[in-house]
Amino acid sequence: MVTSLSQDQIDIVNKTRDAMLSGTPISTLQRITSKEQPVKGPSWVSRQTYHAPKVEGNFISSIVYNAIEALGDGSERPVDFAVEDVDVRWTGYRAGSQTDQPEVTINDSEKQKFAKLMSDVKHPVTILYFIGGGFYMNVPARYHSTTTKLAQLTGGRCLSFQYRLSPQHTFPAALIDALFTYMSLLYPAPGHFHEPIAPSSVVFAGDSAGANLALSLIQVILSTQSRGEKVQFNGRLEDLPLPGGITALSAGLDMTYALASKENIGFDIFNGEWSFHKPEFPSCPLWPSIPPRRHVYCDASLMCHPLVSPSIAKSWKGAPPIWFAGGQEVMAGSARLAAQVIAQDEGSVVYEEYAEMPHDFPIMSENWPWALTEDWPQSIRCMEHWAQTCTILSEGRNLKSKAVFISAGGEETSLDLTNLSGFSLEEAKRMMKESV
Repeated sequence: MVTSLSQDQIDIVNKTRDAMLSGTPISTLQRITSKEQPVKGPSWVSRQTYHAPKVEGNFISSIVYNAIEALGDGSERPVDFAVEDVDVRWTGYRAGSQTDQPEVTINDSEKQKFAKLMSDVKHPVTILYFIGGGFYMNVPARYHSTTTKLAQLTGGRCLSFQYRLSPQHTFPAALIDALFTYMSLLYPAPGHFHEPIAPSSVVFAGDSAGANLALSLIQVILSTQSRGEKVQFNGRLEDLPLPGGITALSAGLDMTYALASKENIGFDIFNGEWSFHKPEFPSCPLWPSIPPRRHVYCDASLMCHPLVSPSIAKSWKGAPPIWFAGGQEVMAGSARLAAQVIAQDEGSVVYEEYAEMPHDFPIMSENWPWALTEDWPQSIRCMEHWAQTCTILSEGRNLKSKAVFISAGGEETSLDLTNLSGFSLEEAKRMMKESV
């Protein structure tokens, strides 16, 4: 492997990959990654719960199940889930605070903290952030630094939400939570901290599995609009509009891993297979599931559904502009295919691939070298482009479609956007079905 990375950097990637492949029980991972993180430094955080409507919950979940049926082939067997309460948190940049300054408490009033947060907002963009974690771990508290950075760079505000995790809550529970959260942004119930938000000023942002969920929600919206459906919500029949755009970091859009770019293993923390498939993977009360299934997120009948693996969505016609960015990583193949299909549908899409960078390189954790954006030019550039794109999309401006490979030195090489993955959509579907 020819690389400009130092041996220390290579060792960090290899060590992280080995640790992930060694296998930690899923119940342990959930417990570790679900701990509340203290809020420190330049962050405003305001917490709230969006309460599920007692009467209209079935109308919301039916939108998702109708899309599953419309976009599938009839073989799917999704589990039935109702709408449930969703915990959300607003994050904003807290101007003038110090790096280690503790969270401000205002008579324990989350609503007053929201008002303080809004006093520091300089731009109308609202970023709806979809957290990553493979659908089976993580909480919004672990994304404070990411959402605060995006709020700082855009001058706007972020809303992240806790969707239900697998394997306890399989597909489409997380997607139902995402739809309910988005609808609550646009049409807030009495008692919500915010006023109704124009969908054109909302930008979806997500990383890894969160990027998958954001793009799946776009497919739900497009499918719903094609049938002329409306949503019964807060006592009214409402439209389901598209947001201003989508921004996706290190998007994992193929749950089968059949489209894995295994030539990138040397740079990435993944190796192109799920550790929980291995016979030696340690069992726990959550996994392996009883009865067994193909993935923690869903069973085999759903692995190739475009709301589970949106890389093989048939059409993106009518979608808002979409920005992809990521490292030279194993999941790149699925993101490349999605960008390619969007371009073939004459959609507005930008694809940026950063040489020698691993999955989620600018945001993984405070101890991850590449996440120290002040020290890594690739991370600085990626975060700035991410924020700039959120701002542009919220203002109704379009993206000039392109695909680029960005070297460690910052030089851009143009890529063929219409043949970015090297295979067609039909070939990808065949590969994924054979894998399942």
